[in-house]
Amino acid sequence: MIAFIWEVVEFFLVLVVALAAVVAKAIDSRGFLASAAVGFAVIYGGGIQWFVVVAVFFVLGVGFTLYKYGYKRRLGGAQGKGGARNWPHILANGGLASIIAVLNLLHPGEPLAAMFLGAVSASAADTAATELGLLSHSQPRLITDPSKLVPPGTSGGVSPLGFAGAAVASAVIAGIALSLGVLHDPYLVVPACLGGGFFGAVADSLVGAAVQRKGFCVVCLKPTEALKHCGEKTRTATGSPFVENNVVNVISTAAGAGASLAIFLALSSL
Repeated sequence: MIAFIWEVVEFFLVLVVALAAVVAKAIDSRGFLASAAVGFAVIYGGGIQWFVVVAVFFVLGVGFTLYKYGYKRRLGGAQGKGGARNWPHILANGGLASIIAVLNLLHPGEPLAAMFLGAVSASAADTAATELGLLSHSQPRLITDPSKLVPPGTSGGVSPLGFAGAAVASAVIAGIALSLGVLHDPYLVVPACLGGGFFGAVADSLVGAAVQRKGFCVVCLKPTEALKHCGEKTRTATGSPFVENNVVNVISTAAGAGASLAIFLALSSL
């Protein structure tokens, strides 16, 4: 009976958090269902500890996005709709974590917990690197050709401030996971999160530089990753038209999950 009551509490907790995000305009109305779906998968597959980790990532991501939002909007690199997440963005960043949580429900295990932390850390690191990178006073450099300077917001552009943001975001996820005991061995939490965050952010930049769609706004002529800008469809300049930002985010979270699993297995064998 107590277990059933707790499951009901978890159900309404996910709904309340998703509704609060809509009210706060952190996600749009259509993002509600995607957010709830991710939340249900995570809380029932990994428990309240996993859900708190995802919730912290979401709050962290929104905070980085809204920080100096007006300045980033003038640069042309700010996320649309005032920073509100839509359903493709939510699934691209949280979809893999929810799949891992479902697998954990079926076959619980520490390796899946490590992969979960890696996926979330990669999403957090990528978001922080992107949002803080836009504020860098030094011009970003292309990760595949460091001698080449690129405009802020360019896919594949990296900066010291962006890397610092990625490290801070990964460290926050590590701290939350450590305090909640997501992994039974506390000495593995920090390497798993920092490694997943770093490899996820780097993978995002590499794919962004190599094949991601790079477009420009037909109205303001500023470079943008968005499919729409200033209310109009953007035009593709370079890269594959099918590899847009959400696809890259999926690849990034997968790289983070894989890196964390490898780190976990390597350190566990010592």
